[in-house]
Amino acid sequence: MRQVHLLKVSVLLVTTAALSSCATKPAADFGGRWKPVNRFAETPMELPLHSSYVYQATPMDGTLKTMLERWAKDSNMTLAYNITSDYTLYSAVAKVDTTSIKQAVEELSAVYATQGVLVSVVGNQIVVQPVSKAAG
Repeated sequence: MRQVHLLKVSVLLVTTAALSSCATKPAADFGGRWKPVNRFAETPMELPLHSSYVYQATPMDGTLKTMLERWAKDSNMTLAYNITSDYTLYSAVAKVDTTSIKQAVEELSAVYATQGVLVSVVGNQIVVQPVSKAAG
């Protein structure tokens, strides 16, 4: 008798567990404007295979030398840093945003002119030197 009772209770528990696991909430109905992911666009869009490098400062650079080292590495150039000091980047450097290395170094020279720093490109090298040395 006990075994029959135990069997009935076991069957009842298994059935209850099975039914309760199937009683989950349905997926939420997300309203609003949405589009299916897997569809084609109405018109083609150009995707450049080789995008131009943009010479600009990032907050992670921190200093002039670090930024120029990154630029040189990213452009397969070398850096000749011929001054004895490094300079922190400041708000005026954020305006440098170009795909031309020559324009970028001209803008940097203007930004750091009061510190006596001249940045230029000579061949495949970014050169940093004091203004007095460059003028002489």
